[in-house]
Amino acid sequence: MLYKLYYLVLSLLCLVIILPIIGIISKLEFEISYLLNFFNSKYNIKIIYITFLQAFLSAIFSCIIAIPFALSLYRHKNSRIIKLIVSLCGYSFVIPSILIVYSVIGIYGRNGLLNDLINFYNLLDIKSLFGLKAILIAHILLNAPFATRLFFQNLNTTPKSYIEIANSLNLGFWSNLNKIEWPILKQNLFSVFAIIFVLCFLSFAIVMTLGGGPSISTMEVSIYQSALFELNFNKAIILSFIQIMICLILLVLGFYKLKGSNFFEIQTNFFDHPFKNHCLIKIFDYLIISIFSIIFFSPIIYIISNFIETIYLQNYFLKKYFLEAFKNSVILSFFTATIVTFIGLIISILLVNSRNNIFLQQILFLISSIILVISPIIISLGYFIILGELRYISLITYAIIIIINCVFLIPFSILILFTKLKNIFLNFDDIKKTFRISEKNFIKIIYPLIQKNLIYIFSFSAAISFGDFTIISFFKNESFQTLPTILYKLITSYRFNEASFVAGFMLVFSLLIYLLFDNSFYKDNPVNNK
Repeated sequence: MLYKLYYLVLSLLCLVIILPIIGIISKLEFEISYLLNFFNSKYNIKIIYITFLQAFLSAIFSCIIAIPFALSLYRHKNSRIIKLIVSLCGYSFVIPSILIVYSVIGIYGRNGLLNDLINFYNLLDIKSLFGLKAILIAHILLNAPFATRLFFQNLNTTPKSYIEIANSLNLGFWSNLNKIEWPILKQNLFSVFAIIFVLCFLSFAIVMTLGGGPSISTMEVSIYQSALFELNFNKAIILSFIQIMICLILLVLGFYKLKGSNFFEIQTNFFDHPFKNHCLIKIFDYLIISIFSIIFFSPIIYIISNFIETIYLQNYFLKKYFLEAFKNSVILSFFTATIVTFIGLIISILLVNSRNNIFLQQILFLISSIILVISPIIISLGYFIILGELRYISLITYAIIIIINCVFLIPFSILILFTKLKNIFLNFDDIKKTFRISEKNFIKIIYPLIQKNLIYIFSFSAAISFGDFTIISFFKNESFQTLPTILYKLITSYRFNEASFVAGFMLVFSLLIYLLFDNSFYKDNPVNNK
């Protein structure tokens, strides 16, 4: 029975990946001369260069900023305020990127909050926000908190014995940092850099909105524009293959070498840091935490404050475009989250049960993992081509967007569930065989043990799909909009009162979903420190 289910799941995964590739290839009119012309174009080379440059600088700055922030949080990790900050750092991974765009314009733009307060533009002689600097600001605001959470998780794997040895040797602050904390951070430094690099490399909404036009464009945006507006599928396909190869290399080097437990869960050692109560260090830590929290969470503060102001101006809740967009967003997020949770559980169980068949396990892992190196833009492009005029049918649009979202969220679901289930099956497999417990009853037994993880996967998937802009951008039209596409339309048409309301509502809704089930509020069981 399990093997039949295995092959069914494998076939479905292959189908949803192969179909869009077939669609893309069907539009290919490839000649070697075109490839030569592509690389002879200075503009095409510039696109590749800008893509690398913005991703590299974003990842570097995010990591540099995140390290002192993570260290300061780690030294005071048992504080409730610190727990909340760490949880919000995790939220940066799921916050809709279009909200970051809105807040960057509102805070750092020429008419933004910062310029109003300190005459920011005249002080630094800034001509315009848009371009590389705006992209970097947005990416750092989005990814530096996420990098902080990754580093914080790494530090929480510090064995208690290390702390005891440091105390017995009476190590000073700098010696403790150099001999214990920095080596732990350093072993995963490249992995964190690689993950953030890929996230910025595949950034779409931020670059398209804040890039300032064709002069600052990336491969992701160029694929979208080449396919939809220029109808130049050859260019889109070449850029797609270059993008896939780069992401594949980086993810192999970075993502799968990330040590420790998965970064969606915070496992906490409950011993106090030896320098927690040192007066000068405490002052320094709280200063770092305060400054970085204000900077990193300024988008959340700005959006919520504007939302409170605009909520009383007009009854936007009853606007037809808002109600329709909200309905579409909720439907997409609910069904996506449900399917991702269910399929992720099925695949994880199959992976655990096939642990004696390494070949089958590796195939399923490969199919699930390959999704991580293919941009949503590429998959969306393939389905866009295949569907043709059918994409204007609402039911088909719903189905395709849900499928694409599921394709990209299922690997994260597996990442969260597989290790958990593997440990459970190792502990209970003998009991299952001894008492001849059926698969159905066995699942009933293990369900309470993974319930928290399933709820987290559901909320995580719902939050991400609710704020998706990349996939929707291919299938939106006047009769089918979601809240992110509505917000983009409002921003680009300078309707900022309405934009403030939509942005605030999106933030509050997705934040509540995330915080309600976030596992970072310290696990029930502390880490084994042996």
